[in-house]
Amino acid sequence: MAATNNPQDHKHDREHDREHAPNPQVSHERADINVLEITGFGIALVIGCIVVVFAMWALFAYLAKREDSRNTPIPVAMEQERQRVPPAPRLSGMIVEPNGSMSPRTTYPRIELKEMRDDEDAILNSYGWVDPNKGTVRIPIDQAIDMVARKGLPSKPSAAGSDNDGYRMIPSDASGGRTLEKISR
Repeated sequence: MAATNNPQDHKHDREHDREHAPNPQVSHERADINVLEITGFGIALVIGCIVVVFAMWALFAYLAKREDSRNTPIPVAMEQERQRVPPAPRLSGMIVEPNGSMSPRTTYPRIELKEMRDDEDAILNSYGWVDPNKGTVRIPIDQAIDMVARKGLPSKPSAAGSDNDGYRMIPSDASGGRTLEKISR
């Protein structure tokens, strides 16, 4: 909107300002907030928190010392016999040294999993001896699946249906087990 230099407009603005001018008798309460008391409370709160933390630390130290004095230490012979390596399955990321101690592995779990899968695939897809003394060998899994598909799974003939023309007898629900009905295998 374009500004005008009309004196009537300026007169109207001055009247409006006088009507809505701040009242010099009205102001906010200056005694509501005591900055010194609030600051003192904040400092006391911080000091109280520090005191409580040290009191809890002292309490836990006292309770740990008391519990250690009540429990007898493990005898040296038992400590030496204690198993150093945890039982299987072991956590990934650990290498078992020849002396039985464990050390962290530098490889990541994904790499370790890939190595394990590669080892398993090598076993599944290669020939090898399972038990040379008995003459048991391992063949690749694809060949084993083909052999089973050609020959079929081994089965043992059932004596249940041989005397009833291929049917076996079971109690019917209606007879309460007193009579038998025929069902096919």
